[in-house]
Amino acid sequence: MSLNYHLEGAEDAPVLVLLHAIATSSELWRPQLGVLSRHFRVVRIDLPGHGQSALLHPDATYADYADAVAATLAGAGIDRYVLAGLSFGAMVSMQVAVRHAVSVRGLVLANCMAKTPPPVAQMWQNRIAAVASNGMDGQTAPTLERWFTPGFHAKARLTVEWVRSMILNTPPQGFIAAAGMISTMDHSGLLPQIACPTLVLAGAHDQAAPVTGLEAIAAQIPGARLETLDAAHLANVEAPVAFAEAVGSFAHSL
Repeated sequence: MSLNYHLEGAEDAPVLVLLHAIATSSELWRPQLGVLSRHFRVVRIDLPGHGQSALLHPDATYADYADAVAATLAGAGIDRYVLAGLSFGAMVSMQVAVRHAVSVRGLVLANCMAKTPPPVAQMWQNRIAAVASNGMDGQTAPTLERWFTPGFHAKARLTVEWVRSMILNTPPQGFIAAAGMISTMDHSGLLPQIACPTLVLAGAHDQAAPVTGLEAIAAQIPGARLETLDAAHLANVEAPVAFAEAVGSFAHSL
């Protein structure tokens, strides 16, 4: 199936594909769009069950999501690209980089894990149960608390409200499907198979995906480089300029 996507930037520019976090959409990349689209053909994709993209089948896996991303790009006539994913989008990106290695010129993995530890898996199962019973309303406060530092909450209330609206607009079944995948995720075996140049981005204040985990991811991907940004989990929103500079500089270097 084809996923919903948006194209910005010159048609002859190098292609940069962006995959968003759970409970958001392709709109998450608005803070980077102005800068990145001046230098790249930016493709923002709505992952399955998010934004304007339909769910895949009930038993869909990361591999299925990755194949849907690759098929969408192929359908748009795009066969070579730099791929950047944040959080859940990075988890999908790992699979794309391995399953469709011939297409991925470079990879950016931001604010993510490679394996979900049992306590975190239980948290996701609890969230699934809550959303199944009560929808997305109860997810906004705890999610936003994890996603941004207290200082950002205090100084950027309109931006936080913008992200809150994305969470609330996420279809519950789309959230449940992605959360189920996160709760059982183990991509540890994929990391050594990633053969393209890779930039790993960590948030210095990220409690959802701590720096130590990103250090381990970078250590397991041959030749990967780690950068740490002054942000919590949604680093592209909290540190938009630094995030865009890191991604743009990396993509230009390829």
